[in-house]
Amino acid sequence: MLRSRSSFVLLRLVSHARHCDIAAAQAGVHQLLARHVACSAAASAVLHASSSNMMLPIHLGAAARLLSSAPQQDSSKPSQQRQQQEAFDSLELTEDRMNSITDKIPQKPVTVVEGTSYMVIILGAFAVLAFFAYNFITNFILEPTYQSCFNSTLQKLKTDPRITVRLGNDIVGYGQESASRVQRQQIPHQLYKDANGVEHVRLQFNMRGPGGVAIVNADMFKDNSGNWDYLYLIVDVKSGSSPPQRLNIVAPR
Repeated sequence: MLRSRSSFVLLRLVSHARHCDIAAAQAGVHQLLARHVACSAAASAVLHASSSNMMLPIHLGAAARLLSSAPQQDSSKPSQQRQQQEAFDSLELTEDRMNSITDKIPQKPVTVVEGTSYMVIILGAFAVLAFFAYNFITNFILEPTYQSCFNSTLQKLKTDPRITVRLGNDIVGYGQESASRVQRQQIPHQLYKDANGVEHVRLQFNMRGPGGVAIVNADMFKDNSGNWDYLYLIVDVKSGSSPPQRLNIVAPR
């Protein structure tokens, strides 16, 4: 009877282990197996006692020792697991522990020299940024003054018959005689004011057409109405095999 009852309990625990934690189920199975062995030994002792009453206390004592030792061995495993988990949790650095550690680190105050140096670095960075922004706006967004004077002068020379008869109709203007595209796009110029405070722009650039090449020198200023006029406009033309010629498009004043 004891054997059948322990077998029934064992089957119920195995079926319950399908829905529970595997580690807990295994511990319960080991514990029940130990009890089953102890009950089997006790049952065998009872059956054997019918033939020999002298051996019954010995078998019952052995069965009791088996029953008492099995739960102790199994109960020691969960306690070891709890100790390992507590040791792992003690080594884990949570956010609260990190904050408590970092709050204890003393912070060095910023001195006057350090604060001044930081301010100088920041102001220098802003100055460099402003310089590049100014150059970008004046060169790529807003047309510079010298560029406007160059465009108007080139357009004037393209329609002048004294130029077209020597260079042709398909005339282009550029900065310097160079294979570099950057240097060809840069127009040599000078901005200045005369003794009367009038703003001047002095230009020098090259022209090329099917009939030859030319070097242009011009000095422009703003008149009383705010328009640009020429102080002089001189073109040195080299056309074909003929010697260079100087053309005073606007004679010096």
